Amino acid sequence: MTVGWEEAFSRVSEVLASTPGNQIKAVVGPLVEAESMIALKDLFNRLGSSNLFFEGDSGVPSHGVDFRSNYLLNTGIANLEHADAVLLIGTNPRTEAPLINARLRKGYVHRGLNLGLIGSPVKLTAEYAHLGDSSQALADFIKGSGNAAFTKLWKDAKRPVVIVGSDVTSRPDADFIFAALNDLAKAHPKLVSEDWNGISVLHRTAARAAALDMGFVPGVNASAQAPTVLYLLGADDVRAKDIPKGAFVIYQGHHGDVGAHFADVILPGAAYTEKSGTYVNTEGRVQLTRPVVSPPGNAREDWKIVRALSEVLGFPLPYESLRDVRERLGQVAPHLADADSREKPMYTSLGLAALAAAHKGAKPSSAPFVPAIKDYYLSDPISRASQTMAKCSTTFTKSGKDTAQAASA
Repeated sequence: MTVGWEEAFSRVSEVLASTPGNQIKAVVGPLVEAESMIALKDLFNRLGSSNLFFEGDSGVPSHGVDFRSNYLLNTGIANLEHADAVLLIGTNPRTEAPLINARLRKGYVHRGLNLGLIGSPVKLTAEYAHLGDSSQALADFIKGSGNAAFTKLWKDAKRPVVIVGSDVTSRPDADFIFAALNDLAKAHPKLVSEDWNGISVLHRTAARAAALDMGFVPGVNASAQAPTVLYLLGADDVRAKDIPKGAFVIYQGHHGDVGAHFADVILPGAAYTEKSGTYVNTEGRVQLTRPVVSPPGNAREDWKIVRALSEVLGFPLPYESLRDVRERLGQVAPHLADADSREKPMYTSLGLAALAAAHKGAKPSSAPFVPAIKDYYLSDPISRASQTMAKCSTTFTKSGKDTAQAASA
């Protein structure tokens, strides 16, 4: 049933106002800009809820949010081509970050970069030594066992780099993997030095780094019980098992993807091409987008939707314009107000020591890593709505062919 904004806001505000804060949960997706996330965070804080999650997370990520150096690509994208040894852990940069893969390829061709991989065997654009497919292989590598040739190259490296995939945080052994970064840094003094920082985490989604910068993670008062109200902001990869039975679901987004299919109320938002937004890339660089087209129909910019909803609820958020929202971002994380800048993470050694202390006693696992992206051509709601990407998937990937065969059966 199609209704106007007034009726939709009335229904949503009625549900939110009558539900205790510990029973409502917000989940943001991978394409949400910082302005919308800070607006939703402020709204939920006023509702008495700290149940703030990034899609796919079940809690605060194992790398934490207290030290930026624990969750950014500290080496910097451009510097990767100057590395002489790179250890990839649970990531495939060719599909997760093609531009970074191009830097690694350039280093391999022009500087003889040595690559090692702990994870699922993949087809990269450079030769690499496969050290194993589980975190147990990482434990063995730290002890000096395993692939002798790469181990020697690693020890002799003057500019070593470790790149951990962001999806590693969803593994049961994530605590061990991130704690092990401290062991790697202690064993190789050149991994983290005054002029080189080789500890890096590779984010494959546009919204992830900004969400961590502003602390969009479960707070200390977050509830472990299943919510009765679920607010999905651009969260389109949810599954049926992620939706608590009987929960009231509010979906705010675009393209009407998976998340909208579970919704009791749909609030039409704007895609990143239809609004101005602030994003932070994997190396921590603040970037701005500008609209190239207007939102279709009744769709509105997401932060404006959240701001309007707060007014209906009776406690309007303290901003009226995009400039006001960005001033609010600057209060929470000052670097977010400085577009096209990259504030280099500090206190890397202290951050690594904090990881080791927080996860002391964590054990490795023999469970194999699995690819983070199963279908490169259908990895987000915009791509999944594209006929061209659907044809690419069917033509070039096995999963696409399987999907097409199942659809025709």
